[in-house]
Amino acid sequence: MTTLKLFFISALLLLISACGGGGGGGGSSGPVSSTNTFDIRAGYARLTASGFSTTLTVSGTCSGTFALTSGPATTNTVFEGSAALSRSSVASLTVSNCTPASNVGTTTSYFDSNYAPLGFAIVGGDYGVWTSPPSLPNNARVGDVAVVGTINKYTNSTKSTPSGTQQNSYVIEADTATTAIANLISKTYNASNVLTSTEQDRYRIAADGSLTLISIDIQYANGSTTHLVMN
Repeated sequence: MTTLKLFFISALLLLISACGGGGGGGGSSGPVSSTNTFDIRAGYARLTASGFSTTLTVSGTCSGTFALTSGPATTNTVFEGSAALSRSSVASLTVSNCTPASNVGTTTSYFDSNYAPLGFAIVGGDYGVWTSPPSLPNNARVGDVAVVGTINKYTNSTKSTPSGTQQNSYVIEADTATTAIANLISKTYNASNVLTSTEQDRYRIAADGSLTLISIDIQYANGSTTHLVMN
């Protein structure tokens, strides 16, 4: 049996996640490069304001189910000394052929008044702070590649002990004449700056920026060959 590392909720997954999952591809003739522009920033703001829930099937090294439920970002609070909105998210991973057989993570995410992510706190886990609000496009096109931003992570909110960083980027891929695929890529490094995992979260984007989750692909590193595919 494969032993899973401590289950984490990817900060990139919490950056953009959507109701539903799966869905068809760009058709039997293959992907089409749409000439549309896609307002990801507006779509993300609507999603953050309303909340979401999704359930995916896990395959690859392990088999099982992944579920994520996130409330709307409506609670007024303070993060890093400034006014913020917050929401609570609960993620669960249940597998039949790896250990542990189940993991549950609860995260509070923080946003500014325009729903730009500021950071997060995982119960019993990392405390993350974006070095600056991540850059999301309002006119993304197929072929665009850009850096979203960097998260500095610590063992707790005192920030006395760094636990690593997370480097986030995206590439907009072909799908259909009216939609595109946003491949959001997150590389996580430990406190010694050693890569520990690469995660790719793929979403279908409609013209108004609405997002539908297609798959999550996590490849662990630093001595681990665990590979999880969720769709």
